[in-house]
Order: sequence, then structure tokens, then C-alpha cells
Amino acid sequence: MAVAARAEETPLGTIGVEASAAGLTRVRLPGAGGAGARPGGDEPAAARAEAALEQLAEYASGQREIFDVEVDWSGVDETHRRVLETLREIAPFGATVTYGELGRRVGIADPREVGVLMARNPVPLVVPCHRVVAADGLGGFGGGLELKRRLLELEGVLPARLELGIV
Repeated sequence: MAVAARAEETPLGTIGVEASAAGLTRVRLPGAGGAGARPGGDEPAAARAEAALEQLAEYASGQREIFDVEVDWSGVDETHRRVLETLREIAPFGATVTYGELGRRVGIADPREVGVLMARNPVPLVVPCHRVVAADGLGGFGGGLELKRRLLELEGVLPARLELGIV
């Protein structure tokens, strides 16, 4: 399978993507090697990668709330895919869901198991694992808690922090 990779600097940092002719296969968050993405791939894969990256850049700039990209789920097991697709359905832009609630919706009793699946999400942001929070706080995030906070601020879930400068 020919995969195309692209990367772009956004207000959130460098985001990278990989796509096949069937759809998006990976999103690399800032600090996770997005800058090292190599251009390449055949024309259909390259077109998918470019379209996904354009939408991610729009999201990072606050100009997009919904992604319209095909995801290539090859390599993602059935349970993991069901959890990720359920997340996309129940946690739209500006909303959150707890690990426990997401687990209940898909028949997984242990919220920690849901956390493990979120950590293995191959297409974060497009499948918004940053919107999954702990019952008592933010929980974790593969891009780090600072990025999770920034994403939730961007979506209006958390209030924007004041820039006070040197006090």
C-alpha cells in the first residue's frame, strides 16, 4: 500500500499526516515527529494527505469544527475501531465524554481500558481523543496535557487562559 506523508506548521505546532488511497492512516501531533514526515506516495494517497492536512490546519486556526476526511481503518482491530467511531459520534466539537461513559456506550467496563485505546488512536484530532476526560479531571493525552488543554480551550470546553506576561 502506497502511503503519502505531509506536514505543516500550525498555531498548535507541526502536525503531520499519512494517508493511503483509501484514507487517512495517521495523524502526528506536534512534538511526535510530524516535522519528519517525508513527502511521497501515489497521487490518490497524496491527495488524501493534502486534504486531511488542510482541514487539520483549519481546525488548529479555529476555522473548522468538523472533519470531512475518510479514515483508512486497516490495521485497527474491530473493538478499537468501534470505540473510536463511537467517540466521533458522541463527542462533537465543544463537548467531552468521560472514559467511563465512552466505555459504557461500547460495552467496556474498565475506563482504563478505554484510556489504553485512546492512547493508541492513530488519527487524533480527527477522532477526538482529546475530548475524552477522566471523571475527576483531564486524564491523559498522547500529545501531552498542555496540548490537551489548548485543544479544549480552542473548542470552548475550558476557558482561555489569560496571558499575564511577567508578573
